Amino acid sequence: MVSSTRQRRRPSHHRGQATVELALVLPLLAVFTIAIAQFAIIGRDQLALWQSAREVSRTVALAPDPMLVARQQTGPGRSISVADGAVEVVLIHRSRLSFAGFSFLRRTITLRARVSMALEPAVAFPSDVVGDQLDQRGP
Repeated sequence: MVSSTRQRRRPSHHRGQATVELALVLPLLAVFTIAIAQFAIIGRDQLALWQSAREVSRTVALAPDPMLVARQQTGPGRSISVADGAVEVVLIHRSRLSFAGFSFLRRTITLRARVSMALEPAVAFPSDVVGDQLDQRGP
């Protein structure tokens, strides 16, 4: 009979199994981590591009002479059109993907942002009117 206090030993051929499994899985984990980071960078660039388009469209929409400001703001990768009481801004940006320095994985992605905003009418108040004075003076 075998004593109950005696422990079973694992066979010697299972030694190092966790190390081998880690060595097999670690490269895949690294590739997935790098891919997630690259998608996060592209997402950040797209959000920044949308914010820039909103700022440009707001600048043009609030300007006293939107056509003049639109011509001044237009440049490479940026088109601005003012028509039918609205301003439309289209920004194009090329973003480079570089997966952890591997040159054969480098790619260029074209990001686009399109924002439309209604033109604001000219303000009928003098520029020195602020706060509560607005109700007192009227249009």
